[in-house]
Amino acid sequence: MHRAKGWDELGYDFVIGNGTDTGNGQIEVGPRWVKQKIGAHAKTSDNRFNEYGIGICLVGNFDVERPTPEQLKSLDKLIAYLMVTYHITPENILRHKDTKVTDCPGTFLNIELVKRQSAAIAGTSLKVSNISASTELLQDSPAQN
Repeated sequence: MHRAKGWDELGYDFVIGNGTDTGNGQIEVGPRWVKQKIGAHAKTSDNRFNEYGIGICLVGNFDVERPTPEQLKSLDKLIAYLMVTYHITPENILRHKDTKVTDCPGTFLNIELVKRQSAAIAGTSLKVSNISASTELLQDSPAQN
């Protein structure tokens, strides 16, 4: 879809599947993250969200349906990992519509709940696997199963 818009590749750093084309809740690492390339997910006049932000895409239309529980669990864990690793505060977790005029991510994604859940996870220990395009980014530690 992004190439059809004339972009060179996926605009996001991460994509979390809903079970249609990839696993439900599967975290895919995009090429921009691997290359540490500036994002193309939130274009603004100063381009600050693309230059300094980390773009996470959840597959689905959240004006029509809710994210799956698996997507939300993966989102919370991914954000928690990024919060700890890059010292991101909950106040700096933004929706697409917080960066520009858009309805994205839709009415059925509760950002305040995501912030609370991610912050709670960030306060616990996470087992982090090697980051690569072919592996799951985060796995539950045995204590969390």
